[in-house]
Amino acid sequence: MKDHYVAGIGGANVDIHGQSFAPIIMRDSNPGKMHLSLGGVMRNIMDNLSRLGQRCELISAVGDDAYGQMLRTGCQQLGIGTKGLLTRSGHSSSTYISIMDSAGDMLVAMSDMRILTEMDEEFVAGQLDLLNGADLVVCDGNLSAPALEYLTAHCTAPLCVDPVSTTWARKIVPLLGRFDTIKPNRLEMEILADMSIRTEDDLEEACTRVLATGVRRVFVSLGAGGIYYKGPGGSIHRRSRPFHGMVNATGAGDATMAGILHATLLGMSESDILDYALGAGLVAISGEDTINPAMSEQAIQQMIKEYVR
Repeated sequence: MKDHYVAGIGGANVDIHGQSFAPIIMRDSNPGKMHLSLGGVMRNIMDNLSRLGQRCELISAVGDDAYGQMLRTGCQQLGIGTKGLLTRSGHSSSTYISIMDSAGDMLVAMSDMRILTEMDEEFVAGQLDLLNGADLVVCDGNLSAPALEYLTAHCTAPLCVDPVSTTWARKIVPLLGRFDTIKPNRLEMEILADMSIRTEDDLEEACTRVLATGVRRVFVSLGAGGIYYKGPGGSIHRRSRPFHGMVNATGAGDATMAGILHATLLGMSESDILDYALGAGLVAISGEDTINPAMSEQAIQQMIKEYVR
């Protein structure tokens, strides 16, 4: 009997945020508060999916340090599978640190994501059994062009992607037809379709161009403008009603992708998948942290009832 799960290949990191209690004095030690959390686009998507009841397997690389152990233990506590979470000896785990001033504005940030270069073609090849055994596979922008080429050529499960940046969107243009589902924003969609997008007619034309490459479904994230979708059933543009409960928009995109994947696996209609994706995004932005611990089927259905339908 087939083992049902979603596999995600991409970034997992530790986020450290510091905020000063008073105006920052440069080149000095400033009293403040620190917050440490687990992050990374792919880990975040798997986190949301796990909270929705999906079995997940995270495929990524961590170092043999305290942060690597924290990532592994954190995933296991959430029920996220770690068979594909490989420890690289002598490497530091992917880490992001930001320093905020007393008003909450970011003064400076630094990321050390060198370990993600370890996810090369050989790394992907070693994970093919785990990838191809999944019901769906999702990848993020932390894969190099050669690793992405190898993944898209050898992954037999339906492959989904959020381009995450215009730079990475350019990397996937030659491989577009190998993806089942993509979730770009408007700027990324302009790169993928090689055209400017100013109107809804432009959006439809851009989606048509991308679908012509072999992609099955396109979800264009429009921020407050909702989601524009085109797939086998045609085009749908869905917006939520005005929502004034936004606390932190950081995790909206990851939650939206998780909502799309979860609703797809539940066999929902195209229209209901859009509702569910919007509902998941609203749950995400209504919490203080990147991952809202209140994420659940019930919370999403409540958001759909109040703000989407």
